[in-house]
Amino acid sequence: MAEDNRDEAAELERLLSEADAQETAEKGIVGKLFSSKKATMITLAVLLVLLVGVGAGVYFFLMEEKPAEAPAAEEVEKPVVEEEPAEAVEKIYIFKFRNFFLPLRENGKETGKFISVTPNLRLSNATMYKEISKVQALIRKNIYLILKRKTPKDLLENKSEAKERIKREILTASNALLLSGTGTINDVFFTQFIIK
Repeated sequence: MAEDNRDEAAELERLLSEADAQETAEKGIVGKLFSSKKATMITLAVLLVLLVGVGAGVYFFLMEEKPAEAPAAEEVEKPVVEEEPAEAVEKIYIFKFRNFFLPLRENGKETGKFISVTPNLRLSNATMYKEISKVQALIRKNIYLILKRKTPKDLLENKSEAKERIKREILTASNALLLSGTGTINDVFFTQFIIK
């Protein structure tokens, strides 16, 4: 029986080695490379490096600067003209007010219409900011009173003329509040002038 066990073991060993040989022949070189996890990782790393290299090559090839073309005939014929320095730009000083929103009245009764105005003052110099800040509450009060006196008819008949009239009234009333010699308010403009 021991001899039978040895024969069976030898036969089993022979069959296993034949199966391994057949499996190796079926897999070939590629099968051997991918037979272990380590080999798979190495292969993937090599492929990744190849892809990055090809991508970089394409990028540099496409982003390469093209040589400048010869200048057009028109550009060559023009004489070189020296530009004079630009004149100094006048600095503009603006004092911004918050929005005024109030109902429009006619004969003391509300009309259901509203005016929304955001005035800004153009100042003659930078020191005017300090002066305007001192009398800002009074200027706001004057602007409010000027707008409160307006009726929808005054504002809607000729809107551009009404705006100009309001500008002049605000300018006159505001300049009257300032100390003489410090500067003036040169203009009033509106960033918002809506009648609803």
